[in-house]
Amino acid sequence: MNAADPTPEPIFVDDESFRPLPAEATSTDDDGTRTTGGNPQGSNEFGPVLPRPAADDPVGHGYTAFQVVRLAVWAARECRWVNGMDMVHRAETAWEAITEHLQLVSLRPEETELIAVGWKAMKAQRYQDLQAHGLGGRDKALVSRAFLRYWSSASAPAHSHEDLIVDRIALAQIWLALSPKHRRILTVLAECDDRRDAERAMNMDTATFTRVLGSARKVFFALWHEGETPSKMWGYDRIAERHQNVMSLVRLRKRRALKRKASGVVPRKGRPPVKDLGVSNSELLARYEAGETYKKLAQEFGVSRSLITDRVEKARSARAAVAQKSVAEETK
Repeated sequence: MNAADPTPEPIFVDDESFRPLPAEATSTDDDGTRTTGGNPQGSNEFGPVLPRPAADDPVGHGYTAFQVVRLAVWAARECRWVNGMDMVHRAETAWEAITEHLQLVSLRPEETELIAVGWKAMKAQRYQDLQAHGLGGRDKALVSRAFLRYWSSASAPAHSHEDLIVDRIALAQIWLALSPKHRRILTVLAECDDRRDAERAMNMDTATFTRVLGSARKVFFALWHEGETPSKMWGYDRIAERHQNVMSLVRLRKRRALKRKASGVVPRKGRPPVKDLGVSNSELLARYEAGETYKKLAQEFGVSRSLITDRVEKARSARAAVAQKSVAEETK
């Protein structure tokens, strides 16, 4: 590929829909628009998956309309975990996600990253489709109770407000039963709508905030199901930075490595050096057997109790090995 040409070379050249188009397949319309022949919509045993773009216009970061369609079709055909999703629906979902991603990112993404974006969008869309049909629970063959409750109420001759009233009254009663600390942390989290902002507002570190929030949720959950068989937890927190795209994380690591290299910081490799306490392990063992406790030794040397325990155990093991070796030599 020419260095001046920003168009990325297609991947998976063995795939018919990803083979480079010949030069004679490119033509110019009367209005000057460049169009490309061939079959970019990816026809296979499913038939044409996406309609052919009218022109091979640029989309972003050197990718053209034909390439985006081909990436979306390939992602749809190779996605193995949304088998119940219509092929055209898959490709349209992937195409929309890839196009949006190209408009939002600042750096040129790799083709593998765009395919991963399409897969992620298809998975999310499939889950939404299941939820819309009441099948979004763990057992996809069972209709959820919330789905039945909603549609039973919506399709009834006269709408009933019983469930809404019961939920509002239960919420008010549970809120009064919670401790002030639990009410405070739940309120701050709802107002901030972000874990990190809520931690700063509560002046807590991450571990403390997580512990208090988990305690508040468990108490609320127990009170909500008081007098009945409790259900499983309703959901899980997913912090955004823990679920980034893989290629984005790879690029982030590369940028950090280049920054460390430019600043002259050499990352430490391997295990840290053994801390020198000024005494041998055998001396620590002798003092421990003389009656000194692990806690007292740790305070004296300014280290953790586990470090002293580890050193004493190593000295005891070394002594046992020497004794065993001596016995073996005597029996020869």
